[in-house]
Amino acid sequence: MSAPKVWLDYDQAELDRQYDQRSIVPDGDDYKAGDAKASAVARAELTCRLDVSYGDGEDELIDLFPARRPGAPILVFLHGGAWTRGKKSNESFLAPGLVAAGAAVAMVEFTLCPKGSLDNMVRQCRRALAWVHAHARDLNGDAGRIVIAGHSSGSHLAAMMLVTDWAAEGLPADVLKGCVITSGIYDLEPVRRSYRNAYVFLDDAGVERLSPIRNLKPGLPPVRLYFGGMELAEFRRQGREFAGALEAAGIDVRAEDLPGLNHFEMGRRLADRAGPVHRAALGLLGLDARKAA
Repeated sequence: MSAPKVWLDYDQAELDRQYDQRSIVPDGDDYKAGDAKASAVARAELTCRLDVSYGDGEDELIDLFPARRPGAPILVFLHGGAWTRGKKSNESFLAPGLVAAGAAVAMVEFTLCPKGSLDNMVRQCRRALAWVHAHARDLNGDAGRIVIAGHSSGSHLAAMMLVTDWAAEGLPADVLKGCVITSGIYDLEPVRRSYRNAYVFLDDAGVERLSPIRNLKPGLPPVRLYFGGMELAEFRRQGREFAGALEAAGIDVRAEDLPGLNHFEMGRRLADRAGPVHRAALGLLGLDARKAA
């Protein structure tokens, strides 16, 4: 007798597998170790200010990679790690190509689950973005040219920044000029039904409140969305459905399936100066994509 279906055509065991990228990339930690090594090199080579406080919490820290010239656009990056792991210092390797092309970069830390909640994580990311807006000059940046980006669970957070009512937060309604997201989760209902709910503690109201796809509105800035050909089917479905919902809402969205790439390889695309993710980010930042090569 087959097990009952709990989401789409998945039984509980298969749904849990669909939300565990290491089920198909068992050497995921090796990828992250490589990212950490490349990030240490990037910090040694770039001008940077590390562990700057953007709030009162012990985890409310931000790494700043200033632009080489004043008045530059700013990319704010939110790291992934299934909301339970990962850290900003492992993502510094994404900064060199962006800085070389004329951008400033800010990498955000936040309190992970289960120590913190998803609601608090979203609030912290909002505080971080508000801090960047207020301190843009510290980055040689322009507060009117901010783009948000993320990977994996960081893409969920970036998408939550996309749908935030920034006027209600005391910032310009159009504080974000674009959003670049890779390999994200945009509807939390299947997450609630999976093993991950043991640490994210979602209920129906939380799913509604914290799912970007359920909080779309007209007038959002452009979105560039990517998922990998070697990623789990649920992550690919999430990307396709979010892109479709954005398009249906009248948002400028471009989605691309990048063949042959697994979840951890997708986390490196923003650093690939000849690749579509890096070039899309430069486009939203208003920079010359030819400088990406």
